Amino acid sequence: MATGKDQIRIETREAAPGIQEVRIEGSLDWSNFTKVEAILNDIFEKGVYKVVVNLRGTTYISSAGFGCFISSLDTAMKNNGNLVFTATPPEIQDVFNILGLSKILTFAETEEAALKLLGA
Repeated sequence: MATGKDQIRIETREAAPGIQEVRIEGSLDWSNFTKVEAILNDIFEKGVYKVVVNLRGTTYISSAGFGCFISSLDTAMKNNGNLVFTATPPEIQDVFNILGLSKILTFAETEEAALKLLGA
């Protein structure tokens, strides 16, 4: 169980024209989800609504983290965009599935597949 003392590392880059990648490493929980939320909001404020969320190095996501993704998905979709999750570790994918979020979120095995889903 995450304690709030876990570290998180977030990197962003342009994955393709009009598409940003957000790479999250570590534990995403109540103590740091606002960092991810702020980065996604900054991307949206720049008029970019297509985002690849790379979870390869993510070890845990709390309900606050899942809520951040749902809120960001809503913003993206209202602006003809989407969030596509890639490199999701199996244990985290299981939680997405159990929560029923895999029915409303988009997943891709690779970054290339995610970019294709976003129209690159």
